[in-house]
Amino acid sequence: MAGQMLKRWADALVHFEYVYLNAFLRQPHTPQWIPLLVQPSQELVHKNESFNINSIFDGFLWGVPTCRRSAEKRMMRKYGSPQWHNKLILPRKDIKVCGTCGYYHEEKCLCPNCYSKVKAETTILQEQMIKELGINPVEKEVAIVYQGEKNQFNDEFFKDNKVIEVEKPRPKWFSKNLLQKSNANVIIETSTIKPHDLG
Repeated sequence: MAGQMLKRWADALVHFEYVYLNAFLRQPHTPQWIPLLVQPSQELVHKNESFNINSIFDGFLWGVPTCRRSAEKRMMRKYGSPQWHNKLILPRKDIKVCGTCGYYHEEKCLCPNCYSKVKAETTILQEQMIKELGINPVEKEVAIVYQGEKNQFNDEFFKDNKVIEVEKPRPKWFSKNLLQKSNANVIIETSTIKPHDLG
């Protein structure tokens, strides 16, 4: 079949050369315009020989699998084996319940529900800071005061810090200890404890 197609292409090119190229070039016909690669090979033109696909592709189909994969191997590749590598969907044992909100989360990760509340509150505080401070440089430390907390601080606190007032009550999870510096010098009194009533 491939030999017949190549022969038809060669005949079509010869006809094209006779009709069009002679009219434009006005030269006697010389078969120089037919590509050599399109001409049918002698092996495919012979009618006596049987058609062989290997003579055309010459190793093109070598990557095709020759053996059928068994059902056991297919199931092993799909689901694995409990002795080696199990691919089945097993129940997870690292899911815990949050003690604050009751949502489920991974054992060594933050609760996504609680973190979303913290993220929303942080966004509100950032917007309030941008509204009051703008893009000007801040030389003092910024302190956040919620509604009803102004009377708890003295005048020195307002002089030393740049206070930003938020017109909403403080959330229960937002502790006031977060306003303290982490590198503050805290003096801890320690005393030695000696064992007694021994022997």
